[in-house]
Formats: sequence, C-alpha cells, structure tokens
Amino acid sequence: MAKIKTLSPDVVAKIAAGEVVERPASVVKELLENALDAQSASVKVEVLGSGRKLIRVTDDGEGMTGEEVLQAIQSHTTSKIESLEDLFSLRTFGFRGEALASISAVSRVRITTRKEGQLSGNEVRVEGGTLCHAGETGCPSGTSVEVRDLFFNVPARLKFLKSPGTELGHISEILAKAALANPRTRFQLFHEGKLLANYPSRQDPSARLVEALGKEVEGNIFPFRLQQGELRVEGFGGEPDLNRPNGRGIYLFVNRRPVRDRLLTHAILEGYRNVIPKDRYPVAVLLAEVPPAEVDVNVHPGKWEVKFANSEMVHRLVIHAVRGMIEEMPWLKTERATQSEEFKERPVAYLPQGRETPLPLSWTDSVRVQSKGDYRETGRVPGSGIAFLGQVQETYLVFVSPEGMLLLDQHAAHERILLEKLSNDLFHGGISKQPLLLSEVIELSTNEAEIIDEHLGDLARMGFDLEPAGLRTFWVKSVPQILADQDPLETLRETVKEISSWGKDASLKNSYDSLLKMMACHGAIQAHRPMGGEEARALWTDLQNCRFPSHCPHGRPTQIKISHFDLEKMFGRR
Repeated sequence: MAKIKTLSPDVVAKIAAGEVVERPASVVKELLENALDAQSASVKVEVLGSGRKLIRVTDDGEGMTGEEVLQAIQSHTTSKIESLEDLFSLRTFGFRGEALASISAVSRVRITTRKEGQLSGNEVRVEGGTLCHAGETGCPSGTSVEVRDLFFNVPARLKFLKSPGTELGHISEILAKAALANPRTRFQLFHEGKLLANYPSRQDPSARLVEALGKEVEGNIFPFRLQQGELRVEGFGGEPDLNRPNGRGIYLFVNRRPVRDRLLTHAILEGYRNVIPKDRYPVAVLLAEVPPAEVDVNVHPGKWEVKFANSEMVHRLVIHAVRGMIEEMPWLKTERATQSEEFKERPVAYLPQGRETPLPLSWTDSVRVQSKGDYRETGRVPGSGIAFLGQVQETYLVFVSPEGMLLLDQHAAHERILLEKLSNDLFHGGISKQPLLLSEVIELSTNEAEIIDEHLGDLARMGFDLEPAGLRTFWVKSVPQILADQDPLETLRETVKEISSWGKDASLKNSYDSLLKMMACHGAIQAHRPMGGEEARALWTDLQNCRFPSHCPHGRPTQIKISHFDLEKMFGRR
C-alpha cells in the first residue's frame, strides 16, 4: 500500500487558504489591496460580527468583465505579472493570484463588478471553492466583494479566532495602515451599520495622522525625509515624550506596502536611542521608497515581510532621517546660543564622524559654586536673548526667553552634555583620564576578575587604567576625568558588575552605550545643588550645542518651554 498520496483539490485549496487567510483582517487586507490596484478613489468596508458573518469591500475602481471575474476566482490567476522577472519590477500590491481563490475556498463569496462604460455588470457566487452562479447584473461601476460565513467549512479554524473586539481591532488597524500609505484614497469602515472610521481623501499626508493614530499625536508628531540616489525614506516621528509600552505605534511601509520588518524597526529605535526611556517605543510612521529591483516582496504568504538588496544602506538612511528630525527639536523650538558656522553646516550623521567635536565643559571646568545663598541674579546669555532668573528647589533652572519661559533640569541637562562628550571622546580614541596620586585597590569576585581581565583595554579607553595585583585584586591607576571629583571607585564597581553580567567573551564594542550612560549619570551634577548665574548660563549654552538637547540619556526631558500663550492661558487671559 502506497504511503504517499495525492491530495484532493479541495484539501489543497484549504491548505493554501490557511496560509493567506488567517483571520477576518487578512480578508480585508487582500481585498483592500485589490481595490487599490484597481486605481480606486474611494473604498468602503462593511463588516458584521467582527468579520465572521460578513465582510464587504466596495470600490469605484476599474472593475472587471465577465471573463475576467471568472478568471480572478481561479488559483494563480493575476493581471499583475506574467513572468518571473516581473516580480522584481512590481508596482502593485497583489501579484500571486491567490487572494480571491483562497478566500472563496473557506467562505461564501459574491462578487459584483462593472467596467466604466459597460451597460451591465457581472455577478459571480462561489461557495467553499465551488462556482454556484455566474451572470449579468445591474451594479455601479467598480467592484464589490462580499465574504460571508468565513471558515464555515473549516470550523476548526474558528476556535483560533480571538474575541469579536480583538478581531475588529485588527480590521481597524489594517484600514488605518491603508489610509496612512494612501492619503488620496477615501476609506470608510462600517460595523453593524455604524461608521467606525472615516478617512476622507487628503492631499497632505500629515492630515491623515490624527485620523489614523488618534488625537494624542496632534501637534506632537513631525516630518522627516532623506534621500540617497533612488532610495528615499520619509515619514513622521513623534516627540520623545510621545512614547508607548510596545511597538504598536510604529507603522512601516515599503513602496506603500505595510510590512513587519526587524531591520526598519531597529533603525527607528536607533534613531530614538538615548532620547526615550528604556523599554519604551516611539510613535512613528515610516514610508520607504525602494526601487522594485532592490527589494524582494515575495517572502511571506501574507506579504508582510520584505528583503532588501542593500539592507545596510536602508538601515543607515532611516537612522539619519529620524535623528535629523530629533536634532532639530521641532517640538521645542527655541533660539539657540550663537554657534560657529562650522557647527551649523555639518551634515546629519548617525555616528559622530565629523559631526561632533569635544564639547567644552566650561561650566564645570572654569566655574565653581561660591557658597549657598540667593542666586536670583539675572544675566543674559550673550547673543541668545536668554536671561537667567534663578533656581527652584536648587534643582530647576529658570530662564526667560523671547518666546516665554524655559525650565532646565540641571542634572538631566548635564547628563546629556556629559554623554555626548564621553561618546565623542571614546570615538576619537579614549576618554580623558585623571591619574591618581596614590593608586587605589579594588577587590572583585573570582568570576568578575576573570571577565574584567579580558577587558582591561576597553576599560582603559573608558578612562579606567587597571593593573592586576593578585588573583582577585587590581590597582586603579587612573579614572575618567569627569568622575575625579565624585566617587570613581563606586562607578567602577557598577561598571564591573554590568560587564560581568554579560558573561565571558562578550564584546564591549556594541555595549559601550549603557556604560557611558552610567558614567554620565554618576558624573553629572545632582539635584538640590545650588548654582550661580554664570554656571547656569554656561550649562544652558553647552546644552544647546548638543545634538539631542531636549532629553537626557534616560529619556527624561532636560528642558520645558512655557510660551507666552501658555502663560496667558494659565492666567485666564485666553
């Protein structure tokens, strides 16, 4: 008896449908893509029972002839490609010819369609993959696809669906993504006859942001754009304070196709690195335009994944674009301190290659607190229009500007300054050291000593010169200069614990960031420390010369702006 058997066409169809149709939202996605490929200006989606009972997608696109609609419900029939080479010049969303056939295999489908200029339309009804009816009918131009009783013939699939609210949420998200990538197309979503979402046609893509992402993004999300050759990345990024506990606020598109891509997600997160809190995610919409020959979209059954021919270039361009937007601080526009022309003209860059120069710690190197007292003396920062008023709780610095008031968190601001200086020094060879007059001894556990012995060179670049003095002890010969007046050995112990937690053979090359943040936090001035006017003005000036002055390395704001409008509103004048 033969063990290998040929599957029946019915089983083959249901297996294929399982790859394409996972849930009601999968049906909506496929039908929306067909509508967009048909050059539709308006698309209406109607659902009953969160898509289990009915999904109807109606468009005003090109429509189909009777012969075309009969071909469309067959497997592997498409008008999008003719040869394998066409896969690498795709300008359409669909191309496999699987959607309608797969949907028809697991539901009851009715399609009505008419081409513009034809006197009558055509109707086709399919049930569980079997053609039940085909003929002429009266209908408006365009196409309407009704999908009823999804998974009626594969009830085992129904138990894997989530709650009605969850399934409806997935449908809403699919429609929002289509609306974000296609602003000139009108979209509507109805559930049980009630309008849930309405996306009017927009000439300006930014108008879609509030409609698709919610009111919270209004005034808090800003555009970015960068191009290299034929590769272009653009989109919108939220201010750092607009962050979420998960990545659901990140929307990725490649050639207007919604995708889930680790490379692009990582690039977005890298762009926001050190300006949002740990384990938080920004709100961002990324639209990458890549030459079709440079991207493979035939990777995932649901067309959610892509592969880039030059992934490194795409990754770097996205980082540059996002960081360029963050550097401009559009959410906190203030008049910056006078900067040299050299500083102003440097291009946006991810790594500090020619962008960053050592930042003078003028306020720590040349100015010290005289004594406690009332530091309310007012003085203007030369060329800035900024005047220092005083401190609040010896923690927050108060400035007045032509636009209103500025409040600085002195610890967060200094953390940002130190992190950028440390990063720049490390990139250019090593962090400045302060030799100790008398070497200190630090004793470690056996495991810590073994691991740290591997990284003595890395620690030396970070400013800690250690020399073995036994099995578990080391002489500390020098410490980072910024820690000389603090407790450098405490910082060294924390650094050792952090490195040891990574285990043996760990590479510090990609892990310096967390260590530098730790050093910046320990080296920065603390809260409840009095500061005079000259120090405060020097701190403000140095902060404005940072690449990312608005937030500290942990994602807390370094400064808060209160405009004249805000003040008038607070006092009831508006």
